[in-house]
Amino acid sequence: MIVHRFLREPLVHFALIGAALFATERRWRPAERAAVEQSRTMPARIEATDDVRRGLTEEHIRTHGRPPTPSETNALVAAWIDDEVLFREGLVRGLDKDDPRVHQRVVEKMSFVLEQGITPAAPTEEELSAWFNAHSSKWAQPELVDFTQVFVQGDGAPAQERARGMLAELEKGANPAGLGDTFSGGRRYRRRKIADLGESFGPDFSAGLAEQKEGRWALRRSRFGFHLVRVDRRTPAERPSLSQVREEVALDFQQAHRAEKMNRAIAELRKRWPVEKAP
Repeated sequence: MIVHRFLREPLVHFALIGAALFATERRWRPAERAAVEQSRTMPARIEATDDVRRGLTEEHIRTHGRPPTPSETNALVAAWIDDEVLFREGLVRGLDKDDPRVHQRVVEKMSFVLEQGITPAAPTEEELSAWFNAHSSKWAQPELVDFTQVFVQGDGAPAQERARGMLAELEKGANPAGLGDTFSGGRRYRRRKIADLGESFGPDFSAGLAEQKEGRWALRRSRFGFHLVRVDRRTPAERPSLSQVREEVALDFQQAHRAEKMNRAIAELRKRWPVEKAP
């Protein structure tokens, strides 16, 4: 009895379908595919209705805390249509068991089937070089800074005046180790990207840091309070040679071309499913 209940579970059915999927794909002869195509009735149109858009918008708000922009809405609708195309194609291949819980699983399985047929060739030396030159910023090392800071807690006028007083002491040669308040990040920072500092401390902290002279103290403000910052050392921006990042460039090239071929495969499947969008 337990076995019978187990075998009636839809997810168990789906697992069995998944296990047989690749063997089925390999044995899918042209005549069998043609028979399935002939037996299909005219497929229903895929309609991106107002209700669909509303649902996508609500999901985006739950995830991101704000409504999507018009371009994001178009991207969400396009992704939803792709899912529907993959789902319906999966239905044609018998991946469903009339259970809404397997909808996304069918989409994922159909995507996986398509991906298995995509094997991007290794790039030639010319292609690799051209790809590296066109996307060199991905592997470029931005300028890095080493700096020492003295932290002053608070964000009001008294804290600012206190920070200015300490700045005057530091400019006269005072030891920074004896000044300021405790900061969880410590006093000394090494090899930090200015963009990362802007994300961590805020834009007011990082503004002008690239131009600040080495050895000079400057008063900076962050979301935590006030900071007296001395730039100790700069490591210039550097672009590696292709030989230094060859493996990363080749992987990036293949991933991009795999994604391009995947999009083309889905676009071909789209042709088999009429799509209707709400205005």
